[in-house]
Amino acid sequence: MAVDNRFAAADLADAITRARASRDRGVAWLLRHIDPTGKPVGAEKRNGWARVPWALAVSGETDTAAQVVAWAERTQLCGDGNFTAGPAYGSGRFLAYPLAHFAIGAWLTERYDTARSVMGALRRLQDPATGGFPIAPPQDRATDLHDLLSTAQAGQAAVITGQHDIAEGVYRWLTDLLQQQPPSAGSRFYTFRQGANLVTQPAQALEWLAITDFDVPRQTFYTPGMAAVFLCAYAGSQGLKHPVELASALLARNLSGTAAQFDDLSSVQACKFGWGAAALYPLDVQRDWTPHLKRMVGWFEDRQAEDGSWAPSAFLQPAPDDVDRLVKTAEHVMEVNTLLGALGSAAAA
Repeated sequence: MAVDNRFAAADLADAITRARASRDRGVAWLLRHIDPTGKPVGAEKRNGWARVPWALAVSGETDTAAQVVAWAERTQLCGDGNFTAGPAYGSGRFLAYPLAHFAIGAWLTERYDTARSVMGALRRLQDPATGGFPIAPPQDRATDLHDLLSTAQAGQAAVITGQHDIAEGVYRWLTDLLQQQPPSAGSRFYTFRQGANLVTQPAQALEWLAITDFDVPRQTFYTPGMAAVFLCAYAGSQGLKHPVELASALLARNLSGTAAQFDDLSSVQACKFGWGAAALYPLDVQRDWTPHLKRMVGWFEDRQAEDGSWAPSAFLQPAPDDVDRLVKTAEHVMEVNTLLGALGSAAAA
């Protein structure tokens, strides 16, 4: 069943034009910050490049995307698919998140052997009992904490690369997390589990990451969007309806929350709401997501610098460097490109 289109053709055409221009400005910034060997800016300092091949591949810059993958194969990957020790690996905290990004980029550039190897590294990180992915590095699993962001992102990579058992574990972990949300939570959404249990009283250093309060500004508003993206991918790959219902209910948390998610120019924490809305557009028969697609085009435009880059939330990183910009520009290029695809589908409806 097609979703009703509430926008006039001219409105959709304008949104498409603006989204394409925003994406292309971001792509141009990325291309200026990759050297002829395929090495992205700042790679000798830390890994801000894991999503770059993915962003370039979906934006039509296949050759440069492949150059970055080839550079990483030569210099940044171990034989077992993991990142090498040093800047690529970093501390190993939240390791599943960038590994999943790079697996998708390798797959999209048709380096299926590399994608399979990286997915093997992800497989070794997944908790076989719960399906979750840890925040701690492999050598330090005493806390056994698993987070939604890493787990859902690994699940999307598993769907894309055909690792169905990994995706099924992620779906089990996420549905368990949603069922465990306490009735008294109110506007709070708890996104960490420790083993089989929901974490409702995290350590103070992790509280901002582990609890999203939708009534309070400057929160981790991206958590429902990341979950929705995985759920839509999983639903499509399995021919299921229930994951789409869960995804729509998750983004409803954003819609019922503070307007600061969309109005606070110092924050980019709601970026994945747009990604999730784009994923839901062709699947959700109960809600029309086209108004939110158009709204999020403006959201990304408002936060894009004149040089085409995006930066992390200013309230978190008031003095970003080029590696910070690389991380966010690659992410937002990919997200705006997904918005562009959904808008194109809406225009054809």
